[in-house]
Amino acid sequence: MRMSALDFKLGLRMLRRYPWITAISTVAMALALALGMLYFEGLHKALWPRLPVVDGDRIVTVRYWDVGKRTVEERSLHDFDVSRRRVKTIDHFGAAVVFNRNLVTEDHRVEPVRGAEISANAFTLMGLAALAGRTLTARDEQAAEPLSAVIGERLWTRRFERDPSVVGRSVKVGTADATIVGVMPEGFGLPWNQQLWLPLRADGSLLAPRTGPPVSLFGRLAPGASLRQAQAELDGITAGLAAADPDAYKNLQPRVVAYGTPPLEGDTPVIKNVLYAANTFFLLLLVVICTSVGTLVFARTATRAWEVAVRNALGASRGRVIGQLFTEALVLTAVAAGLGIALAKLALRWGLKGVGDQVLPFWINDSLSPITLLYAGLLTLVAAVIVGVLPALRVTRLNVQDALRREHAAGANLRFGAMWTTVIVVQVAITVAMLPLAVVGVIASNRFHQRADGVGADRYLTAAVAFERQEQNQDAAAATTRGRQSLAELERRLRAEPGVEQVALADRLPVMDTSKYSIEVDTAAGAPATGLRVGTLAHVSSGFFAAFGSAVLAGRDFTPADLERGSVVIVNQSFTHMVFGDRNPVGQRIRIAHGEDGAVADDGWYEVVGTVRDVGWQMPEPSEQAAMYVPALLQPGTGLSVAVRVHDPLGFAPRLRVVANAVDPEMQLTDVQLLTDVGGRGATLTWTVTYVAGALSLLVLLLSASGIYALMSFIVARRTREIGIRLALGSPPTRIVSAIFTRSILQIAAGIAAGSAVLALKIDLGSPTQVLMLIGADAVMLIAGSVACGLPLRRALAISPSDALRAEA
Repeated sequence: MRMSALDFKLGLRMLRRYPWITAISTVAMALALALGMLYFEGLHKALWPRLPVVDGDRIVTVRYWDVGKRTVEERSLHDFDVSRRRVKTIDHFGAAVVFNRNLVTEDHRVEPVRGAEISANAFTLMGLAALAGRTLTARDEQAAEPLSAVIGERLWTRRFERDPSVVGRSVKVGTADATIVGVMPEGFGLPWNQQLWLPLRADGSLLAPRTGPPVSLFGRLAPGASLRQAQAELDGITAGLAAADPDAYKNLQPRVVAYGTPPLEGDTPVIKNVLYAANTFFLLLLVVICTSVGTLVFARTATRAWEVAVRNALGASRGRVIGQLFTEALVLTAVAAGLGIALAKLALRWGLKGVGDQVLPFWINDSLSPITLLYAGLLTLVAAVIVGVLPALRVTRLNVQDALRREHAAGANLRFGAMWTTVIVVQVAITVAMLPLAVVGVIASNRFHQRADGVGADRYLTAAVAFERQEQNQDAAAATTRGRQSLAELERRLRAEPGVEQVALADRLPVMDTSKYSIEVDTAAGAPATGLRVGTLAHVSSGFFAAFGSAVLAGRDFTPADLERGSVVIVNQSFTHMVFGDRNPVGQRIRIAHGEDGAVADDGWYEVVGTVRDVGWQMPEPSEQAAMYVPALLQPGTGLSVAVRVHDPLGFAPRLRVVANAVDPEMQLTDVQLLTDVGGRGATLTWTVTYVAGALSLLVLLLSASGIYALMSFIVARRTREIGIRLALGSPPTRIVSAIFTRSILQIAAGIAAGSAVLALKIDLGSPTQVLMLIGADAVMLIAGSVACGLPLRRALAISPSDALRAEA
């Protein structure tokens, strides 16, 4: 192929000449390119992390892999203590123990923070100086020294409003008093994304192997040392330890990898290759869309067949013509690539902001890496080949004499081949399969808002409750007892607060997602009825129903005695109607077999002591509306939440944390927010999937309709003379329509059938809602296809015989 600057000018001119094709094609390809880039960039950031410091690629992490359990053994403080005194290939070898503790300042404000007890050499490792004050030193690691703390730039900004006098200020971290000695800049977050650091004072020499807290180990490769050399040295040290204590080190192997590398199984490259191979889905999506665009381009190029034939006659080679058409396609795909890169950057920035800095590691940023941009460039070239070269190869086969003999090039020996018609079928199938996905997203989002409105969620302040076990050797039973006492005291104190109306503790609040459970009913005859699957199971405190205004309709509420025996259950109206019908459920017995994940919930029998009004779990399916409530002595670490109905929920948020800290300094309240915002991230994700699926569905639908329209228009132009003669001879319109358009109608029908078959495998055909969605998707595609066929059909039937004969003369 030969290309010139003039070809690019012609490409820009073609964009303006066919704005409809340009708009649809550009947006469709841009969205496909953006999705592919986002997935590729996400994998690149996750699998090949790059720390934002000088020589960040030489910073490593050391993990101990248990080959037998196929997991990472994180309790490696003993091994760290031994290895740091012997290893030569790793400098600044350090460790960190992460924690979540309450930070209490002098103004009595309480806030849980992510922090770490860390080796002082971690600051030297990263090569970053403190913004204010100093970093931790080896002296700070001495137990006799006053406790020093270093905070991060984000915490300094959010909590202390960048006050330079923060250095030297006294704070309380958990139950310990500390003095802030420095502020670290953005870009330091070892080991993950921590914002507060205390000196690591744990002595690994006093611990046995595989005991103590979970730790993260890190260091920098020594000058001239490689990963392989560091791995060999750690292997030798571990082999010596295993010889002395074979039981403790059975199946234990050290792994030295680049810092931030995810702990994949065995750290083998197989999983990485599989993850990269998953990008094939997005490549196939791009190929389908580009082939669809190629259909439109082919129809457009077919109208220029006479121009191509003339250029051939004047001496232009086939390669030169193909080069021009490829360049025109390259201009189109380049515009789409530019838009796709912009969309990918916006989506990446929005996505990272939505996830939040509490989850992402400190080295993740919202920029697209050079390798991703190169990947986008390669995809752009591939798209240009599909969009430009494939149609060009067919157009340039045109017989020159035949083209010159006819005024309308469309009447020459050009036709849509099997590949293009197959594309139409695939487009229709994809549209049918994707449209319900967008509808499902809308329904799911509406469910969330319906549940929130059903309980007046804007009147409730909620928080997730957790406990920090600072004493690692603390007895688990004692910790549980203390946690229960703290929860009971929290509930008591909150009820006494001015403005507080109700307080509830539960492992599942209204508006939270539901899970189906299999249950058995102990019938009067003694034979249990099995196979019933119902919705929500919630472990609640005694004030749950009063807090959410769910009146007891029959039977009774829970009593303090129920908390001790734990063999009673209260069900809602939907559960009663679904399981017991017209019978009174009070006094009946049920057994909760297992949840959707297969885990056994409880194998004992529960007596139904009451029924309550449906609240919080309004769902379209009866099985999803059904709810069971079990009284529980709620335990820390079980996904516990507290809900407070108060006059000014947001204004009460600081006081809620103060009360919790006064009850137990180790009690942490995270995600303090209105009940309307609970599940907000899930709702946002649902909306994101909905928007993307909806946009793709709409674009594929437009491409399908446009491709069908182009096919029909092409056929009408190509068979103008035949249509005119048939009309002149008195052939009825229905027969003409049948002869010319049957193939296209069959293509639409085949696409609808294929898409429906794929969708039927993923939906519940027993659900009327999902069946209606399937029928609706078929109807939308059928209407779009009929309109796309109908416009050229109307033009074909309006052809007069004289005009048809003149056009082909």
